[in-house]
Amino acid sequence: MNINDLAREVHQNAVEHGWWDEERSFGDIIALCHSELSEALEEYRVKRPMVYHVCRASDGCPCDREACGDWNPESGACDLGVMDEKPEGIAVELADCIIRVLDYMGKEGFDVDALLREAPKAVMCDVPVRVYAASLGDHISRWHLLLSLAYACWCNSAGTHAAALRMALCICEIVEWAEEAGVDMEMVLDIKHEYNKTRPYRHGGKAL
Repeated sequence: MNINDLAREVHQNAVEHGWWDEERSFGDIIALCHSELSEALEEYRVKRPMVYHVCRASDGCPCDREACGDWNPESGACDLGVMDEKPEGIAVELADCIIRVLDYMGKEGFDVDALLREAPKAVMCDVPVRVYAASLGDHISRWHLLLSLAYACWCNSAGTHAAALRMALCICEIVEWAEEAGVDMEMVLDIKHEYNKTRPYRHGGKAL
C-alpha cells in the first residue's frame, strides 16, 4: 500500500473509532508517540519477542515460534487455539508509534512519501549524529529526541512542516532499525492496522 494511502486509512479509522471526536493538540499527539516508544522499551526489558500473541490458556505466555511449546509452524498459530487476537511485541509498539504519526499526517493532509524522502537530509542540521552501534535504548532515546524536536518546531517559528520532517525522520529510523533487526515493519504495520479496525469504539474509554 502507498504510504499516503495508509496515512489516510489510519486517520479515517481513528475518526471512525472516536479518537477525533474532540480535537487533539499537537502536544497530545507527540505525547502519545512517546508513550508507544516507552511501551516498546518495556517489551524489550522483559525479553518479549518482536511480534507475538498472548496465549490465554497459559499465564500470559507469548505465543510465537520461540516461546510457545504449542506453536505449530505449519498453521502459523497456537495448537491450543486460544491466542489473543491483539498483536503484541517490541516491533508492534514501534509500529504503534508510526501509526500515531501517520494518523496526524493523514489528518493534516501531508505528502508523507515526500516527507520521508526529504527528512534524512533536511533534519540533520539540528540532530546529533546517529550512533549506529547502539542498543535499542539508545535508538529509542534518539526517537524520543526527534519527537521532542518536532514539538519544539511546532511551538516556535519553525512551523508545522519542520515538525513533520522530524516526525518523518523518526519513521525512517524506526523502519531502518527494524530492517537491521530482521523485522518486516511494513508487515507489522499492516497487522496492527488491520487489528485496530476491529477494536471497539474508543476502546477502554480512554481520554486520548
